[in-house]
Amino acid sequence: MCTLSLGGCTSKKIVLPRPAPTDLQKKFELKCSKDYKLNVITRLVGKTFWIYAPTDKPLFDFAAESASPPDPLKKPAKYDLLYVDGSFKDNSFNFEYDVIPKIKSDMSNEGIRNEGTDYFNKLYNNLFTAVTETLLDPQTPISFVVMSITDIKKGIEARYTFYLEDYRMASVEGIPYDEFSKRVLQESKGSTDYIGDEIGQHLEYNDIYMPDFLTKQMINRIRFKFTQSDFPPQENYEEAIIGVIADTTRYYHFKDFKDVRTDDIRSKKKMIFTPQQLSFFGDDKPKDQDSKQNGKLIHIIFEDGKTTFKDQ
Repeated sequence: MCTLSLGGCTSKKIVLPRPAPTDLQKKFELKCSKDYKLNVITRLVGKTFWIYAPTDKPLFDFAAESASPPDPLKKPAKYDLLYVDGSFKDNSFNFEYDVIPKIKSDMSNEGIRNEGTDYFNKLYNNLFTAVTETLLDPQTPISFVVMSITDIKKGIEARYTFYLEDYRMASVEGIPYDEFSKRVLQESKGSTDYIGDEIGQHLEYNDIYMPDFLTKQMINRIRFKFTQSDFPPQENYEEAIIGVIADTTRYYHFKDFKDVRTDDIRSKKKMIFTPQQLSFFGDDKPKDQDSKQNGKLIHIIFEDGKTTFKDQ
């Protein structure tokens, strides 16, 4: 809505009326209300099911953490990942990153960790149980679920986005839970816009598409590989990055793309990988690829306004 004045126009976000809920939404909301006393609001946008769970109780807290001895099987990190981002555009995955050799290793433990409160953990588990009991029917016309748990008193939100088939597989032990957790897009944010928002008007409801979901998952997996994995990149970090990308497309049998383009912004090295070349990379590459010739890296070099290609 726009209010006119002599000084100009002041804009305010227009809150559109909520579309009439479908039978599936009613079923989910009734389940949460009846069984868990949760007042949740849902939206169905295309094949994406949005869940908004507002609360006035704290979601996170600090807790003491006991020191643990270093894991002798975990390899020390040799690189620091300073930056990574990506997008899917013109049928190509595009990634840029900045990696430097690790100079120092901080092994200290301050003895404090941030964790979910007991209330948050209970709320989180109840929402997933409701998903299990209402949305896992194979005939359900849903591809993705976005779950936003928001502390509307302090303005803190925890959001989880996942592919429903992944959760369906994890529920029947088709994939390990640790693998499922890597497939969930998790983010925590804070904003004064969240305070007092009982109906989720700050959310931008949209349909989620597989290429965009995979791009964000690849970014998260690359971060995990460098910062949390027991086997961080040791020598060729470029190969580790493209290996994560290759494995992710492999897990989802995703083939609807023409190539992967990477840009090392520090070394200015740009590379292109075709889907066929990706089959030579990753921890879970087909075993028969080990006996074949190595994949070819195509470097695109920009110099003096000219573009040249160099095979490796």
